[in-house]
Amino acid sequence: MKETTYTVTALGRTFEFTHADTVLPFLTLAGRLVMGFFLIWSGFDKLITDFSAGGFLANASKGPLKDIFVDMGTNQTAVDVIDPLVIWGQILIGFSLILGLFTRVGAFFGALMMLMFYLAELWPEHHPFIDDRFIYFGILALLGALGAGRILGIDSYLERTETVKKMPWLKYLLG
Repeated sequence: MKETTYTVTALGRTFEFTHADTVLPFLTLAGRLVMGFFLIWSGFDKLITDFSAGGFLANASKGPLKDIFVDMGTNQTAVDVIDPLVIWGQILIGFSLILGLFTRVGAFFGALMMLMFYLAELWPEHHPFIDDRFIYFGILALLGALGAGRILGIDSYLERTETVKKMPWLKYLLG
């Protein structure tokens, strides 16, 4: 099994870590597909049921940001904007992950969505600070950092196109 060792300097200290090159791509792909399916399922479930973010925002919100989220949940104009953003955001982010298409963009907006869900219920009921949304946030951030779309994803093809070669900054959106 081939391994790679990396050295990183942070906060004035040097850290060294090793990972198995043969295992990481498979775990990254599995994480991308699982999160993609999870988000597509969540979005379509909301699409075919009588979903409204208003109930969650007005009744489930707690913690230091409660007033902001309750105000959003009781404002019908805000709910009319939030509902399709949540539904279609989950569906589109899920497809982005499944296809490996603009994966970093999808992972960023997925992580942002999970962070907003997390902040609405700050502090979690069964743990001092971690809940499932916090874990999803971390997984999505990791998928973006790893460039998960390069593993059997459309992003790996797009990064070889002339357009991306002429505008290398596009690689930050892909992968």
